[in-house]
Amino acid sequence: MAVVGSRELPEGWAAQVAEVVGCFVARGWGIGSGGARGADRYALEAVVAAGRPACARSVVFLPGTSGAARAQALGAFAAQGGRVVPGAGVGRAALLGRSRRLARASSGVVAFLWGPSRGSVFTVRCAVQAEKPAAVVLAGGGAALPAFVGGAWAPCRIRAVEAFRWVPAGGGSGGSGESREPGDAGGGEPGARRTALGRIFVVDDGEPVGALLEHVSALSQGERLWFEQGVLAGDTVLVPHEALSDTPAWLGVPRLRRRFGCTVPEAAGLGELFLALEARPDVVAWYEAQARRRGVAAVIEELVGLVAALALAEECPEADALTDAECLGEWAGGVVTDDGRVARLPADFGAAGGAQLAWHALGAVHSSLVECPGCGALYAGDDEAAALPVCPACGVADTWEARQGAGFRALVAEIDGCASLGELAALGKRLYALAPPLSLSREQAGVAWSHYQLRKAALEAAITLGAQALVLVGEIEQAPARRLSALGAWLYRLQHSGVGAALSAVEWRQVWQAYQARKAAQTLSFTSRTASSR
Repeated sequence: MAVVGSRELPEGWAAQVAEVVGCFVARGWGIGSGGARGADRYALEAVVAAGRPACARSVVFLPGTSGAARAQALGAFAAQGGRVVPGAGVGRAALLGRSRRLARASSGVVAFLWGPSRGSVFTVRCAVQAEKPAAVVLAGGGAALPAFVGGAWAPCRIRAVEAFRWVPAGGGSGGSGESREPGDAGGGEPGARRTALGRIFVVDDGEPVGALLEHVSALSQGERLWFEQGVLAGDTVLVPHEALSDTPAWLGVPRLRRRFGCTVPEAAGLGELFLALEARPDVVAWYEAQARRRGVAAVIEELVGLVAALALAEECPEADALTDAECLGEWAGGVVTDDGRVARLPADFGAAGGAQLAWHALGAVHSSLVECPGCGALYAGDDEAAALPVCPACGVADTWEARQGAGFRALVAEIDGCASLGELAALGKRLYALAPPLSLSREQAGVAWSHYQLRKAALEAAITLGAQALVLVGEIEQAPARRLSALGAWLYRLQHSGVGAALSAVEWRQVWQAYQARKAAQTLSFTSRTASSR
């Protein structure tokens, strides 16, 4: 039985967690935990206190490898026969994977909720979708019963601890938790739908050969080509492409950068130096150890000296250099035939040690889970839809602006609601004061100024020109083509004289826009006449 809960669960709730653990341990059950602080730690301590038989039946699922912070509690658990299952990956994906594995391996879930407890709610949702028993304890902090469909929460009691258990609409011990489309089962995040790639690459359960043949026969010819070329790695589809570089894999820039802990230019330089020396992997490993002790710069300096000495030792005679030039490769003659045609690569083409195939991710077989920026709920996004995903609970779209916080959204709304250019100019001074890194990030400042420019253009377009500005625009539109340049010079002198001060800056801007439009039309007309005369 999985006993999980919020990391922020107060220590005063440790006794209630131990009460729930003792209820199941007394009946011969093992306890599953997520290895985190808070409720998970209280559950783990209760199992250790129950003795070796309880530990031997229990398991701890970790999101990653065991860290120093958890070593003491896990050490006591493992010393009494407890099983610890390390995870893989980092960040939010590792946490979700840990919760999913824990829910699938358990016969049921009891979660202590404190505040939002999104991770614990996710674990409960996994159990409900797997039709396993689930119960929650509202410990406080504003915690509320999770909103699932297909059933309802009913009050219950686990010994002396008040709780709520999930009762599916059709009865039984579990429920779907969310409606599911046919063919959406199998793998992926709970509630996720299969994408178009999923319908090609995911073979439904069944007898291995029969299920595979039935799946392939249902694909079109184009889909079969994708199915044959792609490889399903977890939830991601990988497809190969030809690597045009003959650089050995151990001398690739990304790998050297990771091994030597250096920058990209330094890694590229190391790769060129090792290629010039025809260095083997053991030589690269030796210099990797030297870089840890002496630094990358010292290693590069030494390698440059070796390459220079090698160049002097292998200096070509003063005769034709092509006589001593190296062949492009043992397989070069097999790629292009004597008549210039491209031939098939020989069977031992990859024997040179180069990475002849590289892989890139084509997409995922299940739609990704989206966390609503408004209410924090998790829901499945539709990767094939043109519109942005919208939270089914609160209706908030998953936009960049929605994820920036209420303060930034209020600032953008204030910009869009400015009623005059004067008000907008005052708001622009505030934007300058909020320039990064003071308050706004670079991305937020860029978006805010984009809204500012759009609002400014809209306000200027709505301004009605005065009588004098209308007269000037009329003169521009009616002026003969030969007088247009002279009219432009006269407008410039007028704008910078005392008479030009009678027009506002916005009016002068529209006057010059009319002038530029007339000049562009004149240039286009001249170009058209010249082309027709030819």
